Amino acid sequence: MKYLIAILFILFDTNCYDTNPVAIKGIIDFNGNFTQSIISLNGEWEFYHNQRIDQIEPNSKFYVQMPSLWNNDPGFVGDGYGVYQLKMINVPKVPLALHIPEMYSSYNVYANERLIAKSGLVGNSKEATIPSFDRNVVGLQTENQEIRLSIEVANFHFPRGGIPSSLRIGEYSAIKAYREKGIAESVFLSGAAFMLGLYHLIAYLIFRKDKPFLFFGIFCLNLSLRPLLINEQYLVEIFPSISWIYWQKIEFLNFLALLPFFYHFIRVSYTKEPQSIFSKSLNVIFISLAILVVFSDPIIFANIPVPVYLLIGAAVFDLTRLLIKQIKLGDKGAKVVFLFFIFLAIIVLIEILIERNILRGFHFIEVPGFIIFLISQAYVLSLHTEKLRVEKNQADLEILNERRRNLRLELSFSTERERILSDLHDHLGAKLTDLSIRIEYLKPNQTLTEADIDFLKMDVKNCFQSFRDTIYDNDDFRIMTEDFMYGLQLNLTRRYARTKRELRFETNEHTRIQLQKIDNEELKRNLYAITVEIATNDLKYGSNATYWNFDLDENGLNVKMDVDSNFKNSGEFSIGTRSIQRRLESLNARWTENNENNHYTIHFFIPIPNLRN
Repeated sequence: MKYLIAILFILFDTNCYDTNPVAIKGIIDFNGNFTQSIISLNGEWEFYHNQRIDQIEPNSKFYVQMPSLWNNDPGFVGDGYGVYQLKMINVPKVPLALHIPEMYSSYNVYANERLIAKSGLVGNSKEATIPSFDRNVVGLQTENQEIRLSIEVANFHFPRGGIPSSLRIGEYSAIKAYREKGIAESVFLSGAAFMLGLYHLIAYLIFRKDKPFLFFGIFCLNLSLRPLLINEQYLVEIFPSISWIYWQKIEFLNFLALLPFFYHFIRVSYTKEPQSIFSKSLNVIFISLAILVVFSDPIIFANIPVPVYLLIGAAVFDLTRLLIKQIKLGDKGAKVVFLFFIFLAIIVLIEILIERNILRGFHFIEVPGFIIFLISQAYVLSLHTEKLRVEKNQADLEILNERRRNLRLELSFSTERERILSDLHDHLGAKLTDLSIRIEYLKPNQTLTEADIDFLKMDVKNCFQSFRDTIYDNDDFRIMTEDFMYGLQLNLTRRYARTKRELRFETNEHTRIQLQKIDNEELKRNLYAITVEIATNDLKYGSNATYWNFDLDENGLNVKMDVDSNFKNSGEFSIGTRSIQRRLESLNARWTENNENNHYTIHFFIPIPNLRN
């Protein structure tokens, strides 16, 4: 904020000129020399309303402060004409020149009643007046130390009449350099804004749907015209064939387009919410105002800045609310933008006060202020680009991880298919072989006993059951890829229900969710195999209800199974197969089992690294 304040003072310093000496009661005294190379001819000028230079009535004069709009001082309507006069005394005898700004909206400049500059055609009516854009630098004859400066101004085509900017006098070389410097600054600022706009439009084409680049690019391109339309109005000199009315339309359309593109740039940069009512209303209002500019005369559309200023205030409020909201969410870029946004709001306020002739003796500082702001926005957009790059890398990494997961799943499915084929071969194949052998022993015309029929029924039933179990196991595996705990619970529930045993399966949502996030298929496969084999032993030797509990903490997974046992000897009902022990050892698991008082309990803990992350 300190840097911004310092920059603001620099802008004031470089755009403000010492007005001493100043005119008092229509007279300015140079005391025979210039204290500065360039002096603004500000102060009290004589003004004769609705009079021409050859019709002046001395008793009808007013004293007005220059720069002067006669709408404000002394308070006449915009239509009309008049004469401004200033007597310069003790003028030094050095080559002098006068820098003449744009006036509303035609003028003749006289020095000691000799015409030295003109713009358009000054007349007493709208039909006799031709408006024009002209800024002139003219030399002054200094044989006499007293010069009477008279300026006829006529306006019938613009809402405001008079001289909105200061006239400046100085040594001829200094005034000429001042004019050339103004043009050079305008071209430089225009080029800077144009290059920024072009760069960000190209960036938009590369990043495609990233709208901040689009809005910022169009905003910069539009802003690049502004220095050439105001200040020294160099664009008017390049294209002199374009009429005054069309230049007014171009300038006002350029002015209108600044706010909506800037507003939408900030909005889409810091929120993904759909357009608000204010945002949509802003679009409609500015499109309507643009149509008004295109199809009406300057005397009408030149009044639109006042409602636009109100919209600017509303937009500043809305964007301030949005940026403060993003700052509270921890967006560092929003903090930088907010500081420069406040700076820009001050610049725009100053320009409005200058344009309305409330602040006098200043140049327009909007464009330098905008360029400083644009540099800050380019920096913020570079942060935005880096953010996009990181997000893209994260997205690419996620795609790569997803492909890896798919490959692992495909490998798991392949392994599972091999297991299913092996199970079908080992179990169903063996049962079909037994059934085939039993059928081969039957002799033609042999009468089957009831026992033979029961054996055949049992063999067929076992074949179907074996086939059904294999298919169920495959379904369970598919379900477990989507929700491991649910698939495991489904497998155990079905197996216990088939033997008419009661199963009480306990877990919690945290365990279910976190276990699914673990990207270790080997661990899950071993856990599934261990659980299935323990359940097989329980279904062989246990009785009544079985309690299974799965609980995941920050260190790993705890699994516990409790069941009544029909065996008195703990050695007969133990963890059983060596394969279960090998699987637990491969997972670095710890386990304990206990079989006392016809009750069997097994508990094992599987450590899971990096579970805290």
